[in-house]
Amino acid sequence: MILNNNIIDKLKFELLLMGFNNKNLMLEKIRNKDGVFVYRVIIDKQSYVIKYFANIDFTREIKSYEILKSVGVPTINTIAQTKHSILLEDICNSDVYRLGIAEDLKNENSARMIAKWYKILHGNGENVFGLSNLYNETDIIQKDRILKIKEKSNTQNNQVWDLILDNFNLIKNTISQCRQTLTYNDFYWTNLIVSKNITKAMMFDYNLLGRGYRYSDIRNVCSSLSTTAQRVFLDEYGSFDETEKIIDDGISILVTLIFAFQKEKFPEWGKSSLEITKNGELFNRINRIINLI
Repeated sequence: MILNNNIIDKLKFELLLMGFNNKNLMLEKIRNKDGVFVYRVIIDKQSYVIKYFANIDFTREIKSYEILKSVGVPTINTIAQTKHSILLEDICNSDVYRLGIAEDLKNENSARMIAKWYKILHGNGENVFGLSNLYNETDIIQKDRILKIKEKSNTQNNQVWDLILDNFNLIKNTISQCRQTLTYNDFYWTNLIVSKNITKAMMFDYNLLGRGYRYSDIRNVCSSLSTTAQRVFLDEYGSFDETEKIIDDGISILVTLIFAFQKEKFPEWGKSSLEITKNGELFNRINRIINLI
C-alpha cells in the first residue's frame, strides 16, 4: 500500500523519467482507487493527467493505448509514458472534447457517436497482432468458480449447476468459436468522452480492454442507455451475430455472478443476475447455448 505522503514523490519521479522538470509543476489529486493514482499535472500553465499504476497487473492499460492506436481506434492523446505510468491530455481543459455526463445516456446524438466508436473498435480490433494473448472476460468462468457461486448463492438444489458442469467443456468450446475482436468491457458515462458539438465520442480507461465477441459490448452499452438511445445505438451500429446473443444471454450472468461474489458485500449490480439464476431463467439460457451444437 502506498501512503499519501509517498505518492507525490513517486509521481514526481515518474514525471522526471518522462523528461519533466519537477521545479515547475503542481499536482492535484483526481482519484485514487485500487492502486491506480490519477492526478492532474500543471506544468508551466499547461495541464495534463497522469495515471500511476501501483499494481503491476493494471499497467496493461498503458499497452492498451498502444494497441488501439496501432489499429486506428480513436483515443485521447498520450503525451509520455514509463513502465508504471502514462501522461494523458487533460480533457477538462480541451477546446474540442468534454467528459461524459449522465445525460449522454439519453442523448440520441451521443448514442450515435458511441456506436460509431464501437464499430471502429470491433472492426479494426480483429487486426490486432497477438489478439489471442489479450485478457478475455469469459476466461474467468472455471469449474471451481461455478461451485463457489453455487455455495455462496445458497442455490445448491438448482439444476442449472449440474447442467453447466456436465456440459462445461462444450459450453467453453462454444464460446471459443465466436469471432474474436477487441472489446471494451466497461461502458458507462463516467468513462466517456464526447466532443462539445457531439460529432465524436470515444471511451477511455482501458483497464478491462481485451478480446471477446462483439455482442458482449453491445449488451454492455445498451444496458446503460435509455430506450430511445438504445434504438439509435443499434441502428447506427448495424447487425450483429444472433448466436453471440444466445451465448451472451447466459454467459454474461455467470461472469457477473463470479465478479459479484468476489466482493466482500454482494453488490446491487449483481442482484438481477442472481434472480435470473434463482427463478430458472439461467437454466433455460444455458440450455439454449447447449442446443446450438
